[in-house]
Amino acid sequence: MGEVGALDSIRECQRGIDYWQARMVRALAEFAQSRRRDEFAADEVAAWMKWTSGWAASQLALAEDLVTRLPETVDALQRGEIDLYKARTLNDLTKPLSDEQVREVEERVLGKAAGQTGQQMRARARRLVMKVDPQGWEERRAEKRAQRVAWFEPLEDEMAQLSAMLPAEQGTAIAHRVDVLARRAKTPGDTRTLNQRRADVVADLLLATPDGSSSVKVNLYVTVSATTLMGLDEEAAELAGYGPISASLARELAGDATWSRLLTDPVDGKLLDFGRITYKPPAALRKSIWARDKTCRFPGCMRQAQRCEIDHTTPFPEGATSVDNCGAYCKRHHRLKHESDWVVTQPSPGRFVHRSPAGKTYVTEPEPVLAGFADIPPF
Repeated sequence: MGEVGALDSIRECQRGIDYWQARMVRALAEFAQSRRRDEFAADEVAAWMKWTSGWAASQLALAEDLVTRLPETVDALQRGEIDLYKARTLNDLTKPLSDEQVREVEERVLGKAAGQTGQQMRARARRLVMKVDPQGWEERRAEKRAQRVAWFEPLEDEMAQLSAMLPAEQGTAIAHRVDVLARRAKTPGDTRTLNQRRADVVADLLLATPDGSSSVKVNLYVTVSATTLMGLDEEAAELAGYGPISASLARELAGDATWSRLLTDPVDGKLLDFGRITYKPPAALRKSIWARDKTCRFPGCMRQAQRCEIDHTTPFPEGATSVDNCGAYCKRHHRLKHESDWVVTQPSPGRFVHRSPAGKTYVTEPEPVLAGFADIPPF
């Protein structure tokens, strides 16, 4: 093939990808329009495609916007003149504009987009949006400031990412302060890189007061077997809100912990039944369901069980408040279960069967809390 042939093949493959992404955009838009009055349409797509509900909702919204507001952009995508990143960028930047303004920006952006990188196209599109709608740009800037937010994202290898969306001047000032403090923190013999010192500065600023003491009490929930804590094995533990962690980290966190106990079957590691006759699940039952389900039971939803609501699979009082009739569902999917045509059953404890309005069936299987261990103390 040679270098020239490889480059031609790369472009050909990208154009093929662009074509099929345009086809998917049109298909998603058609589904969205057919379910326009269905609040839970995205959940049907999510279950079928093994996507999260949030991702499915965003893809449906993007597709419908592109097809209805930016048809020339979809055509350019299908011809391979732009990629989906450029199409999404144009959609995001023109969303607040009037139809007439959208057409003006779309025409002028697409005229040069094929010869630009995504970032070059974004910069040009932003300038055009500011030009055609200067007052709206100022209003949106004020709205964005009101939407400032910070969020947490688990990463692999027992790491996590903390991010924040802030006004530009604050974000720039914070970045500068962290950099200055990190550079000052360099001492003789300190082997940390500058990036490592920056990360340590951020953690120190957020977790400690000036005298070094913790200013806010933080509870971490870790599920770990007693044998692992005693050093008899190296089985993974579970950090709520994050996922599996190593035995060594679990033992480190256990050094200064408050303990509670949940009994499990010594053979399969599943939590034993905590049958109740009252509607509100008691603390022991809630902890049992949290530890068993780990996340929302709707297919593909990763909302942590501790942040979910406890749902009766068979409504109370026909169904008992027990481990084999309760499950963790986030607020959205709890509403979906009760306010839509989805049908949910729990044929065995922790095994949930979901039947969608389109007639598709999805099964969420239970996972052993920590397979093979009898005594599991979360702390």
